[in-house]
Amino acid sequence: MLIDLPSFAAGGIAGGVAAAIAWAVTRGLRKRQKPAPAPESDGIGIPGDPGTSLVSPPRPRVVGGPPVPAAVSVSADQIRLSERVVIALAREGRLGDDASVRTVRTQAGLASALASNQSAVSKVLRRLVAAELLTEERRHVQGGRQRLKVYALTRRGELLAREMARRRNLSLLPERPEAGNPPRPRANL
Repeated sequence: MLIDLPSFAAGGIAGGVAAAIAWAVTRGLRKRQKPAPAPESDGIGIPGDPGTSLVSPPRPRVVGGPPVPAAVSVSADQIRLSERVVIALAREGRLGDDASVRTVRTQAGLASALASNQSAVSKVLRRLVAAELLTEERRHVQGGRQRLKVYALTRRGELLAREMARRRNLSLLPERPEAGNPPRPRANL
Protein backbone atom coordinates (compact mmCIF):
# COMPACT_ATOMS: atom_id res chain seq x y z
CA MET A 1 0.00 0.00 0.00
CA LEU A 2 1.65 3.14 -1.19
CA ILE A 3 0.64 6.60 -0.08
CA ASP A 4 0.75 9.44 -2.53
CA LEU A 5 3.09 11.91 -0.79
CA PRO A 6 1.70 15.16 -2.27
CA SER A 7 -1.89 14.28 -1.31
CA PHE A 8 -0.73 13.17 2.17
CA ALA A 9 1.06 16.50 2.71
CA ALA A 10 -1.92 18.48 1.43
CA GLY A 11 -4.23 16.60 3.81
CA GLY A 12 -1.91 17.32 6.74
CA ILE A 13 -1.74 21.00 5.89
CA ALA A 14 -5.51 21.23 5.46
CA GLY A 15 -6.04 19.50 8.81
CA GLY A 16 -3.59 21.86 10.51
CA VAL A 17 -5.29 24.90 9.02
CA ALA A 18 -8.71 23.62 10.14
CA ALA A 19 -7.39 23.04 13.69
CA ALA A 20 -5.87 26.54 13.79
CA ILE A 21 -9.15 28.11 12.67
CA ALA A 22 -11.14 26.13 15.25
CA TRP A 23 -8.71 27.18 17.99
CA ALA A 24 -8.93 30.86 16.99
CA VAL A 25 -12.73 30.78 16.92
CA THR A 26 -13.04 29.14 20.35
CA ARG A 27 -10.48 31.51 21.83
CA GLY A 28 -12.37 34.49 20.45
CA LEU A 29 -15.63 33.18 21.90
CA ARG A 30 -14.03 32.67 25.31
CA LYS A 31 -12.78 36.26 25.36
CA ARG A 32 -16.26 37.61 24.61
CA GLN A 33 -18.02 35.57 27.29
CA LYS A 34 -18.15 36.89 30.81
CA PRO A 35 -16.59 34.49 33.30
CA ALA A 36 -19.07 32.53 35.39
CA PRO A 37 -19.19 33.50 39.06
CA ALA A 38 -16.90 31.36 41.14
CA PRO A 39 -18.58 29.05 43.64
CA GLU A 40 -18.23 29.92 47.32
CA SER A 41 -14.76 28.77 48.22
CA ASP A 42 -12.82 28.64 51.40
CA GLY A 43 -9.55 30.02 49.96
CA ILE A 44 -7.43 28.63 52.74
CA GLY A 45 -6.52 25.18 51.48
CA ILE A 46 -4.28 22.66 53.11
CA PRO A 47 -0.57 23.40 53.59
CA GLY A 48 1.45 21.72 50.89
CA ASP A 49 -1.52 21.54 48.53
CA PRO A 50 -0.38 23.18 45.29
CA GLY A 51 -2.44 26.07 44.06
CA THR A 52 -3.87 27.05 47.43
CA SER A 53 -3.04 30.05 49.53
CA LEU A 54 -2.98 30.41 53.28
CA VAL A 55 -3.24 34.20 53.20
CA SER A 56 -5.40 35.54 50.42
CA PRO A 57 -6.45 34.79 46.87
CA PRO A 58 -4.37 36.17 44.01
CA ARG A 59 -5.25 39.69 43.00
CA PRO A 60 -7.22 40.02 39.78
CA ARG A 61 -5.19 40.73 36.68
CA VAL A 62 -6.19 44.01 35.07
CA VAL A 63 -5.38 44.39 31.41
CA GLY A 64 -4.78 47.94 30.26
CA GLY A 65 -5.55 49.53 33.60
CA PRO A 66 -3.75 50.62 36.74
CA PRO A 67 -2.55 47.93 39.16
CA VAL A 68 -4.92 46.93 41.94
CA PRO A 69 -3.72 48.29 45.30
CA ALA A 70 -2.89 45.72 48.01
CA ALA A 71 -5.33 47.11 50.60
CA VAL A 72 -8.73 47.92 49.16
CA SER A 73 -11.97 48.22 51.01
CA VAL A 74 -14.31 45.43 49.99
CA SER A 75 -17.79 44.42 50.96
CA ALA A 76 -18.45 41.30 53.02
CA ASP A 77 -19.85 39.35 50.07
CA GLN A 78 -16.55 39.72 48.17
CA ILE A 79 -14.52 38.04 50.91
CA ARG A 80 -14.15 34.27 50.93
CA LEU A 81 -16.04 32.31 53.53
CA SER A 82 -12.86 31.09 55.21
CA GLU A 83 -11.63 34.66 55.60
CA ARG A 84 -14.98 35.74 57.02
CA VAL A 85 -14.83 32.87 59.55
CA VAL A 86 -11.33 33.86 60.66
CA ILE A 87 -12.30 37.54 60.94
CA ALA A 88 -15.48 36.70 62.88
CA LEU A 89 -13.56 34.57 65.37
CA ALA A 90 -10.86 37.24 65.66
CA ARG A 91 -13.54 39.78 66.57
CA GLU A 92 -14.72 37.43 69.32
CA GLY A 93 -11.31 37.57 70.99
CA ARG A 94 -9.51 34.76 72.73
CA LEU A 95 -11.42 31.90 74.27
CA GLY A 96 -11.35 32.23 78.04
CA ASP A 97 -11.53 29.59 80.71
CA ASP A 98 -15.23 30.28 81.36
CA ALA A 99 -17.62 27.42 81.61
CA SER A 100 -19.82 28.67 78.73
CA VAL A 101 -19.17 30.67 75.58
CA ARG A 102 -21.25 32.64 73.07
CA THR A 103 -23.19 30.85 70.35
CA VAL A 104 -21.26 32.60 67.55
CA ARG A 105 -18.33 30.25 68.18
CA THR A 106 -20.35 27.19 67.06
CA GLN A 107 -20.99 25.99 63.51
CA ALA A 108 -24.60 27.09 63.60
CA GLY A 109 -23.70 30.43 65.19
CA LEU A 110 -21.03 31.17 62.57
CA ALA A 111 -23.37 30.14 59.76
CA SER A 112 -26.04 32.49 61.09
CA ALA A 113 -23.61 35.36 61.70
CA LEU A 114 -22.05 35.01 58.25
CA ALA A 115 -25.33 34.42 56.38
CA SER A 116 -24.10 31.12 54.99
CA ASN A 117 -25.34 27.56 55.18
CA GLN A 118 -24.06 25.31 57.93
CA SER A 119 -22.60 22.65 55.63
CA ALA A 120 -20.33 25.19 53.90
CA VAL A 121 -19.21 26.56 57.27
CA SER A 122 -18.59 23.00 58.51
CA LYS A 123 -16.30 22.25 55.56
CA VAL A 124 -14.39 25.50 56.06
CA LEU A 125 -14.00 24.87 59.79
CA ARG A 126 -12.69 21.35 59.15
CA ARG A 127 -10.05 22.73 56.76
CA LEU A 128 -9.05 25.54 59.12
CA VAL A 129 -8.62 23.06 61.99
CA ALA A 130 -6.54 20.78 59.71
CA ALA A 131 -4.38 23.79 58.76
CA GLU A 132 -3.89 24.47 62.50
CA LEU A 133 -5.47 27.91 62.27
CA LEU A 134 -8.34 27.00 64.63
CA THR A 135 -8.77 24.89 67.73
CA GLU A 136 -11.88 22.85 68.32
CA GLU A 137 -13.19 21.77 71.72
CA ARG A 138 -16.48 20.89 73.35
CA ARG A 139 -17.89 23.44 75.77
CA HIS A 140 -21.15 24.62 77.22
CA VAL A 141 -22.72 27.32 75.09
CA GLN A 142 -24.82 30.12 76.55
CA GLY A 143 -28.48 29.15 76.44
CA GLY A 144 -27.73 25.56 75.46
CA ARG A 145 -28.38 22.34 77.34
CA GLN A 146 -25.50 20.31 76.02
CA ARG A 147 -21.86 20.81 75.18
CA LEU A 148 -21.13 21.75 71.56
CA LYS A 149 -18.00 22.12 69.48
CA VAL A 150 -16.68 25.66 69.75
CA TYR A 151 -13.87 27.18 67.71
CA ALA A 152 -11.10 29.62 68.54
CA LEU A 153 -8.10 30.96 66.66
CA THR A 154 -4.65 29.57 67.34
CA ARG A 155 -1.70 31.95 67.50
CA ARG A 156 -1.10 31.24 63.82
CA GLY A 157 -4.77 32.00 63.10
CA GLU A 158 -4.52 35.30 64.98
CA LEU A 159 -1.53 36.32 62.87
CA LEU A 160 -3.42 35.37 59.72
CA ALA A 161 -6.46 37.39 60.85
CA ARG A 162 -4.32 40.48 61.41
CA GLU A 163 -2.70 40.08 58.00
CA MET A 164 -6.06 39.61 56.26
CA ALA A 165 -7.53 42.61 58.07
CA ARG A 166 -4.56 44.73 57.06
CA ARG A 167 -4.75 43.64 53.41
CA ARG A 168 -8.52 43.97 53.19
CA ASN A 169 -8.63 47.20 55.18
CA LEU A 170 -10.97 45.65 57.77
CA SER A 171 -11.28 46.26 61.48
CA LEU A 172 -10.83 43.46 63.98
CA LEU A 173 -12.62 45.45 66.65
CA PRO A 174 -15.84 43.88 67.87
CA GLU A 175 -19.10 45.08 66.39
CA ARG A 176 -20.94 47.72 68.43
CA PRO A 177 -23.38 46.22 70.91
CA GLU A 178 -27.08 46.68 70.34
CA ALA A 179 -28.98 49.31 72.30
CA GLY A 180 -29.62 48.28 75.88
CA ASN A 181 -26.83 45.69 76.00
CA PRO A 182 -23.73 46.78 77.87
CA PRO A 183 -20.43 46.23 76.08
CA ARG A 184 -18.56 43.16 77.21
CA PRO A 185 -14.80 43.04 77.58
CA ARG A 186 -12.78 41.28 74.90
CA ALA A 187 -9.18 40.31 74.62
CA ASN A 188 -7.10 42.21 72.09
CA LEU A 189 -5.41 40.34 69.31
